[in-house]
Amino acid sequence: MTPVLPPTAPGPVEPPHDWSTLGMLTLPPAGPDLVRFVRDEVTAGRCTRARQDDAQTVLVVPLAIRISADGHADSVVPLAIGCPTVEQFSAGAAQRMVRHLAHRTMIPGGRWYRTVITYTWPG
Repeated sequence: MTPVLPPTAPGPVEPPHDWSTLGMLTLPPAGPDLVRFVRDEVTAGRCTRARQDDAQTVLVVPLAIRISADGHADSVVPLAIGCPTVEQFSAGAAQRMVRHLAHRTMIPGGRWYRTVITYTWPG
């Protein structure tokens, strides 16, 4: 007779309050289409968090991503930076980025990770 094992308890549904305890997940750079949307939000005045230096404008969106056992992004939680449209857009972008990671099935699942998407454009 084969013993029946209880199901493994799922990881927490919400990320911890202190994201510094989470492992880091590196995503690919934001492509031109992603940058264009964010740049347009900044230009329209709907997001004032972007920072300019001598040659470029930069907006960084921190995210917590819960990776499932099969390597999918179950949940993506953006850190509130005062730009709701960019936060939600970034959450969707991160989910797509994880889906296309070549090594996603090698990422230990059932846990939360932290990452950032950095949008950079001239000016």
